[in-house]
Amino acid sequence: MNEQSWIIIVALILFVIYRRIRRNIGWQLMRQKRMITRITIFAIIGFLFLTGSAFHPISLISDALGIAAGVLLAVYSAKITHMEQRDQQWHYRPNVWIGSLVSALFLGRLFFRFYGLYTSGLLQGNAVNPQQINQVGNSWTAGLLLIIFAYYIVYYIFLLRKHKQLVETAETR
Repeated sequence: MNEQSWIIIVALILFVIYRRIRRNIGWQLMRQKRMITRITIFAIIGFLFLTGSAFHPISLISDALGIAAGVLLAVYSAKITHMEQRDQQWHYRPNVWIGSLVSALFLGRLFFRFYGLYTSGLLQGNAVNPQQINQVGNSWTAGLLLIIFAYYIVYYIFLLRKHKQLVETAETR
């Protein structure tokens, strides 16, 4: 890879990190269509990860544990998320600690993956055996990612339900 490619990749990663951190801090505008789109995307990607590990028992165990951990984090986080109406629009304030934990899992996995690719020689342009690429990850990789996917799917579903209840309550007054 040339130097310009690295600059673009690093800039993109930093942008993703910035957006992820920004979504965890302060009041966020409730955007239902965006949440539904994210639920759909995460569900599709999560399903692909599950089908990819369907024939590996250890991967299935890590996937199940990842989904369970993501669901538990999401349910707790949704219960302590505050919502309020400002200027005729609903906003929510996510829990900084739980959001940071999920972001740290994502970033840790991302950096671990790049480190594995770097040490395998793939990023330096060396000839690499295709099996080496698969060895960069391990059976727990999908489980870690499924924590993130399950968290956001369940968290957004709970927020959408909570928002709907608040809107209905406000309309009946």
